[in-house]
Amino acid sequence: MDEFNLVVMDFDEEKTLEFATMISDPLGSDISWRFEDLRKDIENYFEVLRGGISEYRHGGNASSVISHKDYTIIEDPFYDEEEDEIEPICKLETVEFVKIILLWAYETYKFKSKKGVIALKEAEMVMKWVEQKMLEVESIENESIQ
Repeated sequence: MDEFNLVVMDFDEEKTLEFATMISDPLGSDISWRFEDLRKDIENYFEVLRGGISEYRHGGNASSVISHKDYTIIEDPFYDEEEDEIEPICKLETVEFVKIILLWAYETYKFKSKKGVIALKEAEMVMKWVEQKMLEVESIENESIQ
């Protein structure tokens, strides 16, 4: 969304996952693109993936996100059981959710540096960090497969 300097990930075409459009809800609102906040979130997600903590809860304005080692649940905090026919809940693998967050962060820094919203040097530093974290999450994923 150019006018707001935002990167929005569109999951409208995803048909294999119920309520897949909810995946993008926490990105940018509850999960911050600012590096220090992003770094803390990713560290917590990695702790969950490694089994260091049993769950990580995150959310607020746009969604409620509860992550366990194997799966993450994204819920709509505005669900009203009297008004809504079904409760919108999206459940996906935590490792996949972390990959989505990292991809979104990478694209956000790339986009914001092109637009002049953040300095190129800062963007390059964060993008390099994201690339390292992608390798790390792939390593965690490979360990869990074996």
